[in-house]
Amino acid sequence: MPIVLHASDIASFQPRPKAPFIANKPAAAIDEAMYFHPSVGSIYSKPLFTPYMKATTMRCETLDDMELHNVETPDSVNINFFMAGHLDTHFSGLGHDLNMRPGYHNLVYSPSGQSINWIGRKQTMEMLHISLDKDFYLSCLSIQDAWSERIANDLSRSRPCSGRRETLPSTPHMLRLIDSIRHDQTARPIQNLLVQSRVLELVALQMEQFGTPTPTHEEMRPDEAEKLHELRKYLDANFLSELSLTQLSRICLLNEFKVKRGFKLLFGTTVFNYLRKLRMEYAGNLLRHGGYSVDEVAAVLGYEHAQHFSVAFKKYTGVSPSQYQRSSKALSVRP
Repeated sequence: MPIVLHASDIASFQPRPKAPFIANKPAAAIDEAMYFHPSVGSIYSKPLFTPYMKATTMRCETLDDMELHNVETPDSVNINFFMAGHLDTHFSGLGHDLNMRPGYHNLVYSPSGQSINWIGRKQTMEMLHISLDKDFYLSCLSIQDAWSERIANDLSRSRPCSGRRETLPSTPHMLRLIDSIRHDQTARPIQNLLVQSRVLELVALQMEQFGTPTPTHEEMRPDEAEKLHELRKYLDANFLSELSLTQLSRICLLNEFKVKRGFKLLFGTTVFNYLRKLRMEYAGNLLRHGGYSVDEVAAVLGYEHAQHFSVAFKKYTGVSPSQYQRSSKALSVRP
């Protein structure tokens, strides 16, 4: 049986001021909180408050299965960008559950704010949660398509709704914004302003994605969709390998056209853009935390010439690897 908790119970956990994954971070303008329970595990949160928005970076390390009964601010629109772990959620008044997996996002409006969340044991769960005032979200909507019209009608009538019945994949642009929000260490007083602007850009990108008609998954045979999901798992584990479209076709037993078209249909990005995202994010982690030189990271990623890696990294992140590494080191030693 899972441990049943209510959100208010977390306040009774033992506060833990430092944890291994944040111990080297300098103090930020946004308060951080760390809680520990010997049966449940660790919960870390870093919130940003404004009159119309709350954005919270969260990390949870579980010891046992957990059922969390949560209550968000009533009449708020809640958005979740998921980075790690598994989270299955039932929202009050919504006729379908939304099950979160890494690299996906959702949007939910539940007037009561109540939800039940199931989290598995011995996992690390990471997310960026955004809660927006309903009237503020409505004011941001431009009613130009069927999706925005539906959402505006549901919000205006206080009807429970979600962006889609299923979660959608986060685009590379979204993932870069999420990374910049989670790891921002800009000195105050401009930190909050910069984080707010990135959060709002993220919300705008989600609106755009929700409003873009996409072909239904029914156009793809279920067995083909299953093979493509297995292919994505293979890419997650082998993204440093040199992979051609012909090889990927053989791995998942689909022809090259179905690999290209089906992967984009299911996951919202091309198979090689997905590989590029995995490689560049891995490179960023090595540069930031691994103690590797730019040449060494280029070699790890399979580049014969470091300059080619630098060009690809800058195209993806907007800064060169050396600039990225210097800024990360400067932030890590700032008092």
